[in-house]
Amino acid sequence: MADSGVILQLPGEAVARLSAAIATLVPPDVNRFMAALELGYLAASADGLDHAERDALASTLERVTGIGYDHATFAAHFADLDDAVANLGRRERLARTAAEFDGDDARADAIRFAALVAMCDGTLGTPEIEVLEEAGSHFSWDAAKVRGLVDDAAARVRGAR
Repeated sequence: MADSGVILQLPGEAVARLSAAIATLVPPDVNRFMAALELGYLAASADGLDHAERDALASTLERVTGIGYDHATFAAHFADLDDAVANLGRRERLARTAAEFDGDDARADAIRFAALVAMCDGTLGTPEIEVLEEAGSHFSWDAAKVRGLVDDAAARVRGAR
């Protein structure tokens, strides 16, 4: 990704804290977790995911979710999500995923969770923030609200919150 497309760059020590920050936002309900995971994947994959990014994402989620998914299961799930996006389109998947969250607290946590998942490579780029903003639009939130939640998520790994 070109530097001009980078919205947020995490320092190395913050990247090391991503797992712990994501763990605090894992929804206890499995259906809501799967929706949050899909939202995170839709954001993270918006600028494309190379093999190393997919591997890092699966490894991070395997460590923090506590749902018993191993690396191979996450990889298979990502392939399923890719197929769903190919068949239905990213916008349709995003609309369906956003509909899983009711209430501002659950929606805010979903955006934070997805932002942290998208930052597993240490950056958040323009395509990724655009996916999060589109998800926010399904909650009738403007871009400023979503960016505030993204900033909050980043502050959690930077140690500010």
